[in-house]
Amino acid sequence: MSQFYRPEIFMKIFALICMMIGMGTLNAQQSENGTLIIAKIEGQVKFYQPDGIELPVNTYKEGDTLPIGVSAETGQGSSMLGILSNGTLMTMRENTRMKIGEFKQTPFDPGNQKLSDLQEEPSTSDVTIDLDVGSLIIKTKKLNKHSRLDINCPVGVAGIRGTEFQMAMSPQSGVQLDVTESVVAFTPLGAAQAIPVSMGNGLSVSPAGVAVPRPINPVVAQQITAINQAAVQATENVSMDAVAAPAQEGGEQTEDAKGEGEGSDSEGDDDGGDGDSEGGDDGGDSDSGDDGGGAESDSGSADAGGGGSDSSMQSAVLENNSDIQQIRKTGEVSENSKALSKFGLSVAQTKRFHSLSDSAQTNVLGESRMVVHRVLSMDGFLKEEADIFYTYAATTRVQILGLEDATMIALLRQQVDEELLIESLSALNLDLSMTSMVPGTVATSQTDIRTSQLSDKLREAGNEEVMEDLLERGGGVLSEALLREGEVADSILRDYELGVTDPAMQLTLNDVLDNPFYEELAALYRELELDMLVAGQGSVYTGRNLIVSENAQALVPYFGNGAQTMVISASKELSLEKDFDLSALLPAGSSVVVMAGENLNIRPGITINMSAQNLVVAARQDITINNVALDAKDEVAVRSLRDAHIDNVELGADSLASLKARRDLNVDGLTFKRDVSRIVMEATTIRLKNINFPAASQVHLNSLKGAIDGQYPNFGTAIPVADQVGRVNFIQNISVGGNAVMSRPAFDQFGTNIQIGKIARP
Repeated sequence: MSQFYRPEIFMKIFALICMMIGMGTLNAQQSENGTLIIAKIEGQVKFYQPDGIELPVNTYKEGDTLPIGVSAETGQGSSMLGILSNGTLMTMRENTRMKIGEFKQTPFDPGNQKLSDLQEEPSTSDVTIDLDVGSLIIKTKKLNKHSRLDINCPVGVAGIRGTEFQMAMSPQSGVQLDVTESVVAFTPLGAAQAIPVSMGNGLSVSPAGVAVPRPINPVVAQQITAINQAAVQATENVSMDAVAAPAQEGGEQTEDAKGEGEGSDSEGDDDGGDGDSEGGDDGGDSDSGDDGGGAESDSGSADAGGGGSDSSMQSAVLENNSDIQQIRKTGEVSENSKALSKFGLSVAQTKRFHSLSDSAQTNVLGESRMVVHRVLSMDGFLKEEADIFYTYAATTRVQILGLEDATMIALLRQQVDEELLIESLSALNLDLSMTSMVPGTVATSQTDIRTSQLSDKLREAGNEEVMEDLLERGGGVLSEALLREGEVADSILRDYELGVTDPAMQLTLNDVLDNPFYEELAALYRELELDMLVAGQGSVYTGRNLIVSENAQALVPYFGNGAQTMVISASKELSLEKDFDLSALLPAGSSVVVMAGENLNIRPGITINMSAQNLVVAARQDITINNVALDAKDEVAVRSLRDAHIDNVELGADSLASLKARRDLNVDGLTFKRDVSRIVMEATTIRLKNINFPAASQVHLNSLKGAIDGQYPNFGTAIPVADQVGRVNFIQNISVGGNAVMSRPAFDQFGTNIQIGKIARP
């Protein structure tokens, strides 16, 4: 052992490493300016410089980037759709004024992706939107844990974590916040704490900052969904290369800077004008045509300051030459460009490489491809850290690379003596049971043992971020409550197959509904509560992905103690594979909820039998139920927060059969096992085929626009699709008690038990 070894210093360094490993120390990567790209303009939109001076008409057009600090204002009956470079879609409704106050984003490699391919934001971002007046409808990709998206308004600040919602600001009435997906946290001006507003809920905040929680307005919910759906369709084919390029070339240019940049582009056109022309054919001409000004007019407007898409078009047609690609990524030629090209680096990695010292660049080029990609992707691996890293011997660097990224960066910044570092890293390999042999180690407490066990389980399951979150909220110490929260999270974030790989924990509704890692499913469950489909204490069988077979007996240990609600759920994919019968295993009159956060797969031909219980089938995304029988005692319900497709389904219930979707409800083939007292269908648009409603049932069909002439649906297949939207549509073969009701006279005679209305306001 080194003569310089001192136990007290060793223990400090060793403890530091352990703490960093446990806490997942994070160091922010250098960020660049993100951008807002104008995707679509309808009607009149004005733009204002940061000093409030109005800019000339057509300064910014579709396809341009809106600089940070420049305000956009929509007129009466006008709107503007924007794409943030983190994948967020933002629709400005009429009479709205807003600007991007701040937008930083870690550079990312767009790859060969379209905007519609993204499930989560491409890189960490920090966004502030200033809403002066009016209404914004937002749809984000799933945000990174360390990202921030805030909307400032005169009444307070809304913090977003990945969601769909509308925020409206009026000087007279204050803020109206309506959330249809995930959670928005609103902090009224001067308040100490944020108010969480979950899916299916709203918040009214007066100009004085008085906040009143409320249910979401169903009409507003439908509008949010419809507008976001239109935004997705309008942007689904946008290339991520076009989104990334303006962001990574600098999104907050002033007008003067933009003019200079465009001058530079003009020079670049001498080298590659043909490529730019091809790029323009891909999408620029279409936008120019919409403006009606022709190519020459558009060019002049771009020179005035509206451009911002030329660079993305250029990058789309780069020569298929690795040396040129590396040069274009960095904007400069170096003696290492050719050697670097063999590693196939992203834009961000290439820029990181060229930010290093010459000696570090040479050392990096001598590493394996895997190491090169890792160090150049590592948050915080900058010039100083790289220089320190290469002061250590190759064998020591191998040991350092065995640490997690955040721990490695934090350790390099400590500039620990190499011999002491080797001793500390070697100690990390000791078995936990041998820690008493290390000088100065105190006895391990029961809490420490549980923490260590939980950390191992989370790491094994690939859920390390849970421990990071817990330690961050606990200030580095896990209380009993946080430990329990983490243990529940470990259980609900694993994959199971009923009767084959079952969770070890018995969970209650209280365990999961308050757990942040069950947040999205909890929001769906709260919506079922608002519909009064569930109530009381309950038990939960849940996982990330869950396969449910016919082995219902395996559920008995998890559902007991007089629980009135039994939840079978999966945060991602839930698959019901075979006939499933719980009627004899659970208390009569209880409710069984089957719900999925993403995909709900019900194998065609199966029966779900709850003839002694009530049954709810729900999903946050689309539901397709084909050739399935759903049998319940009093109530059977199907809920989708998107679209529902019901084909050749048999429903059984005594009191209520309910089918609801947030967007479209499409039914083709629906039979009822018995005369249910009440049938309810509700969606923005309802399209029905091949249904015979029982004559004794009261039928309520509610859509966004309600009945035609106060009473009737659309009849037949000749109705244009555009006229079907927002209505109840009897497409084909709809009858009551065996009597067709496919015309107004027939509906008047036989459809007296059918009421067609609008989606009810709260």
